[in-house]
Amino acid sequence: MPTYTYECTSCEREFDEIVPMKFYQDPQPCPECETMSKRVLSRRFPGTIFKGDSWGTKNGRVAAQMAENRKRAGAKQLELKRDGAIPTLAPNVGGERTDSWSDAAKLAKSKGKDSSGYEQRARKEKASSA
Repeated sequence: MPTYTYECTSCEREFDEIVPMKFYQDPQPCPECETMSKRVLSRRFPGTIFKGDSWGTKNGRVAAQMAENRKRAGAKQLELKRDGAIPTLAPNVGGERTDSWSDAAKLAKSKGKDSSGYEQRARKEKASSA
């Protein structure tokens, strides 16, 4: 239950009460003089904790866990790539292997096949070698 701040109407003392949310506006008896008091805005942060999937602390925690998992997976993938365990795509046209993607594009054109995919890879190959 949340904590609400009340102010006594006779002795002007401020006090906190733990009250169910549906009764928060009801006057509460002053612990000092027993006079009914009115609710005022608290001058400090309320001690309410929100639980569930849609609250910021859980979302932040899950985002941090996902970032850590991506970092770990990226390091593992880089290690496998260095070891040669990840197969790479080799330039070929219809099973006939070529030395480069630009050669594959030329071969595809000569065979009457669509060469747009080969040309894209040839541009990337040329950019990475430059």
